[in-house]
Amino acid sequence: MALPTNYRWISVGKIKILNRNLSPEGAPPYELMDLINALRGSQEQSEGKREYQRQTRLMWCHPISDQDQYYCVLAQVGDRDVSDTAWYDFETDKTRDSGKRDTEGAHYCAHVLIRKRPDASGRHLLLLEKVPGINFSSLKAHFNWILNRATPKTFDVNEEEKTYRGKSEIDGFQSKTLQQAMTSGTILDLQLIGHEAQEQGQDEDDLIRETSRQIKWDVRRQVDAEGARRLLRLGFDKVRGWTDVEANSKELLVRLQSDEGQVKTVEVTMGDGNLEEVTQEALENAFMLNEKVSDFELPLTQNYKNIRDDMVTKLVEKAIELEEA
Repeated sequence: MALPTNYRWISVGKIKILNRNLSPEGAPPYELMDLINALRGSQEQSEGKREYQRQTRLMWCHPISDQDQYYCVLAQVGDRDVSDTAWYDFETDKTRDSGKRDTEGAHYCAHVLIRKRPDASGRHLLLLEKVPGINFSSLKAHFNWILNRATPKTFDVNEEEKTYRGKSEIDGFQSKTLQQAMTSGTILDLQLIGHEAQEQGQDEDDLIRETSRQIKWDVRRQVDAEGARRLLRLGFDKVRGWTDVEANSKELLVRLQSDEGQVKTVEVTMGDGNLEEVTQEALENAFMLNEKVSDFELPLTQNYKNIRDDMVTKLVEKAIELEEA
């Protein structure tokens, strides 16, 4: 799956490091620093690469940098089960395959920015560069795998030393219901997207997807609760009517601008069933926040040899915006 060279979507979430369920009562809690130390300890060892998906994928985290109030981790994944890449020449009208070997696979990298200071509930703000194979679910699985392989902590219980381990929890950054967000600021536009499935290749959904439908509705106005409901209902109805795209690939994005001028893009979950009920359920759900970073002087690539300072700068700027909102 090819990635754009001039922008990236960013998933916004919260991560919490805590003791596993069977830890001794009263044992000191695991913290973010324990995860960072475990990741650093695995960097120079082959054990730091996690094999999964029937040995067709590898995930590892290297390098890790200290950015004042944040940690930045470069998460990497190798995916063997992908098709060869074909390149089309716009001048000669010819196509060539890149020549993928049997032992090779796609290599993707994603910057992960984590706020050092937790919030009142012990969760740390986390920003993740969205690329195939690296998402909240796969990142959580990798962090838990690393923590489970690290040297456990010990705690005395009735003069007997007990060992225990830590785990991670990653959740989407949810601040408002969709209805609250849509009625408290300005709705800029709705984007309706559908993808046509290709026969070969694999991304997170086991498909290489090519956008075949995209519609943008400009709104640029404030609406009340009924206006928000009407817009969503129209969007759902339109996307549901598309028959030439994969059903599980249909997306509805709402771009919002707060009174403070901050622009957010919200991905709306589309359920099955009665249109009115699906619309009401979407309005009542808390949304997962997605941000966008762009305007890079050097083109972005599919993988990185090291952490990019320009990406870190843009992620930190986004993090500060979110914390001040």
